Amino acid sequence: MSNIEYLYRYTSLESLALILKSRQIRLNPLDKMDDLQEQKTADVENLGKFVFISSWTEESDESIPMWRMYTDPRAGVRIKMRKNPFVWHGTKGSDIVEKIGLNAVDMKSLNGKLPTFLDMSELMDKGYYSVQAFGGKILEQVTYTNEIEKLEPVISHIEGNKMTLELNKLGRHKNTYWSFQKEWRYIMTFIPFDFKSDVGTMELKFNLTANKLLHGIEIPPFRFYNLDIAPEAFEEMEITCSPQMSAGNRILLDTLVEKRVYSNGQVADRLSGRHEQAGGRVKQFRLAHKGKNENGY
Repeated sequence: MSNIEYLYRYTSLESLALILKSRQIRLNPLDKMDDLQEQKTADVENLGKFVFISSWTEESDESIPMWRMYTDPRAGVRIKMRKNPFVWHGTKGSDIVEKIGLNAVDMKSLNGKLPTFLDMSELMDKGYYSVQAFGGKILEQVTYTNEIEKLEPVISHIEGNKMTLELNKLGRHKNTYWSFQKEWRYIMTFIPFDFKSDVGTMELKFNLTANKLLHGIEIPPFRFYNLDIAPEAFEEMEITCSPQMSAGNRILLDTLVEKRVYSNGQVADRLSGRHEQAGGRVKQFRLAHKGKNENGY
C-alpha cells in the first residue's frame, strides 16, 4: 500500500453539512456508482448492492475534472482527512457468547473487551454480517486495468455441498479511463445473517445465504452504511471551497463551519487563524480559502 497520510473527497455543500452534523462518513453500494461496470461479475448478477464504498483520491492538487464531475462548481467543497479516520469499537466477549452461544474468538476473559471495527452488538441484534467486523482493513487503492477478468471477475465456487462467493473481488478494479481519479476507497461487504439461532446450523445458514445471493433473491440489509469519524480525525479535517463558489454559498459554508456545535455543547469558531476556547482547550478546524468567487469576495 502506498505510503499516504491523507485522502481527499470532492462533494457538495449539503453532504458536508450532514458530515459535520453526524460526524460520520457514508458508504453507498456499488450499484449506485457512476461506473456501471463496477458491480458486474462474469457469473452472478446484482451483487454490487451488497458491497458498500466511499471514494476518495490521493491527489493533493486540486483537479478541475473532479470539481466538475462530483460537485456543483458553485456549491462544491473538497474534504481532506487522515486515512482510516474511523472509530474502533469495543465488544465484550461475554456479549458475543450470549448472542450466538459460541466462544467465537480466543479470549483471556469473557469480561474483557475485544477491539472490533463494528459495533458487534448492533450487528447481531439487527441481523447482518460483515467480514470486516473484526479486521477493520477496509481501505483499498483502486487498480486500473483493461483486463476483463479483473473488471468482471468470476466469484462463485462450488465444492461438493459447499458454496463460496468471493465478494472481495468487487470494487477493487476500474477501467484505465478512470485512472485520472487516483482513487482510494473504503470498502465493506454486508449481507443479512441471523445470529439468533442454533449455533450448530451456522454453516448451513451461510450456505443458504450464499445460495440466495447466487440466485439474486437476497435483499441488502440497508441502503447505505455510516461509519463514525474518530474525534481526533474530525478535529484535523480541512475543507477547501470550489474556485467558483457563489457568494451566497460561501456565506452558508462559513456559517456551517463557524457554528459547529460539539458534543460537549460548546461552539467553536472553525475559521483558519481564529480559534475560540471550547471545553477548556482550543479546537481547530481549517477552512482553506481558494481564489475569489464571482463577486470578488
